[in-house]
Amino acid sequence: MKKHYLLTCLMVMLFALNATGFAQEDNRYYYELIRYEVLNNSKMGRLEEYWETAAIPAFNRLGIEPIGVFKPQYGPHSLDLYVLIPHKNLESFITSWDKIAEDPVYQKDGADFIETELSSPLYFRYDTSLMRAFSYMPKLEIPVQIQGKPSRIFELRIYESHSRQRAKLKIEMFNEGGEIALFHEMGLQPIFFAETLAGNNMPHLVYMLGFENMEERDRNWQNFSSSEGWQIMRANPRYADTVSAIIDIILTPASCSQM
Repeated sequence: MKKHYLLTCLMVMLFALNATGFAQEDNRYYYELIRYEVLNNSKMGRLEEYWETAAIPAFNRLGIEPIGVFKPQYGPHSLDLYVLIPHKNLESFITSWDKIAEDPVYQKDGADFIETELSSPLYFRYDTSLMRAFSYMPKLEIPVQIQGKPSRIFELRIYESHSRQRAKLKIEMFNEGGEIALFHEMGLQPIFFAETLAGNNMPHLVYMLGFENMEERDRNWQNFSSSEGWQIMRANPRYADTVSAIIDIILTPASCSQM
């Protein structure tokens, strides 16, 4: 019931956007973030194999790329698997899974996953979030200096707010307030910034950073925290109390990841 309600709401949203011409003029991406609760390491291997051999090629055939597949570097959620899918528009998010389900190559290559029996599931459950890119970073970017580096890491940060109004102000702080620009200046290399439109623990925003290694990550965060620009920005009373909780996850790319 919840799934059908969500899809209905998204279709209404899509119709409204097209009706106003907004969908054609706005170039902001939509992001689909999936988190699998995997049962054990052997199941993790099979799930990664499914994405590598079946799902990623099928999405790529639809022109949807790059697909990011990540695992937490450490901590109690080490058996989670994160998948980030960038969509150029809302229609892509709504229709892409149905399209790949009808792809005969996907059906063949993903048969082992698609036909998994109840007695031997690969994961317990998965969560999906729909996010929309910030206007000051409308699409996903992968810093050239980390591409292909075996030591590269990704930092996923989730900022929860106690009200929709304060959450919108934090987004403003990143955009018009100059925080995204300061990130670039201080070497905090953004992959994406997005507002979550549908998901758990609303309202919140999500962003991802990329680094060559943990040493670079720690050094550049220190530079940011001690910078004059951040001290001025954080003292602005307009942006006080915009974040009530922060979730910070260090991720490493799976072998099949395109990021």
